[in-house]
Amino acid sequence: MDRPVASGRTTYTVIGLVFALLLGGYFAYRTSGVILAFLLTILLSIILSAPVNYLARRGLPRTWGLLAVIVALALVLWLFGLALVPAVETQSRQLAEAFPTLLEEAFALANRLQSFFGLGTQIGLDPESLSGVGREVLTGSTVSTAAGVGLTAATVVSLAAVVFISTIYLVIRPEPWVNGFVSLFPAGWRQRTREVLQILYQTEQRWFLGQLAAMTFIAVFWAVSLSLIGVPFGLLLGLLSGLISFIPYVGALISVVLPVLLALISDPFSAVYVILAFIIIQQIEGNLLQPIVMSRAVDLHPAVVIFAILVMGTLFGLIGVFLAVPLVAALQVLVRELWVQKMDQMGTDPNPPAREPPKHNLPGPIDKVLKALRPSRRA
Repeated sequence: MDRPVASGRTTYTVIGLVFALLLGGYFAYRTSGVILAFLLTILLSIILSAPVNYLARRGLPRTWGLLAVIVALALVLWLFGLALVPAVETQSRQLAEAFPTLLEEAFALANRLQSFFGLGTQIGLDPESLSGVGREVLTGSTVSTAAGVGLTAATVVSLAAVVFISTIYLVIRPEPWVNGFVSLFPAGWRQRTREVLQILYQTEQRWFLGQLAAMTFIAVFWAVSLSLIGVPFGLLLGLLSGLISFIPYVGALISVVLPVLLALISDPFSAVYVILAFIIIQQIEGNLLQPIVMSRAVDLHPAVVIFAILVMGTLFGLIGVFLAVPLVAALQVLVRELWVQKMDQMGTDPNPPAREPPKHNLPGPIDKVLKALRPSRRA
């Protein structure tokens, strides 16, 4: 009699779990905008809390520290815009005016290559269809992120205001949030919970600092390289390459397509120099800059990153793509700290995998900065 009862309980448990998963998935689908706002609030609060923590350790109240950080960021953006926006605006206008001509030359180059390789099909260009595609891109890109999560313009504005206000309160008073979350766990687990939260905080900080350094490096050196090679719109293309480099692997491939096409149109031989410059920049950024700055705390497998980008981009649009890597890095920390370590303690692996040697022997120079930016023990 015990077996049928146990089997029935197992069946009911499985059915309950399935319904719970379906209900949770439906709830997440209906509240996707709220989930996106919550994830953005957490990430922005972690980023802004680092300099605020540093100023708090120097005796400045957190409210004044946050105000100083916001003013400093606004000043940096203003100076950046003052220095680069006029040139970027000029090059953007010139690129928009020259785009039809450049596209015609690109199609002509493609037709010459097809004729060279003996392919009979020729590519034609319809100006009316081109203008229609341009309007489709211009209007569609404006609302792509909002449409990706089913949000209206008013909802996007309201959620942005919620994110901004929540981030300010979370940075000014993080203790109630952290202590409230830790109190949900049994008393014996709370110290370990705080340790895991501290590791998550350091991981996200390292990701942000490394990503910021990589984007700056790529934008500067890509713009300088394209300008020296003689590719048109070098400054604009360099800035665009730096901005889209936050998309790992995919952003790098996208950033090289337009410079190569422009080089092929203007001077086909210069395309070789563009490809060489791209390879050198990617090698320096991937093998020197990222290992030193990011260390191995955010060393994610490329396949995992690409699938995370696809999933988050499908769910939340462009903002989801931006959140994909820090979210996967946080999940990796949780899996390692809460599951893998427990599994390692349950016996001994007779054939453990070989450990990969470190990519560099130098200690991360950003580690001292991270130590200074860590939150106080009270948080």
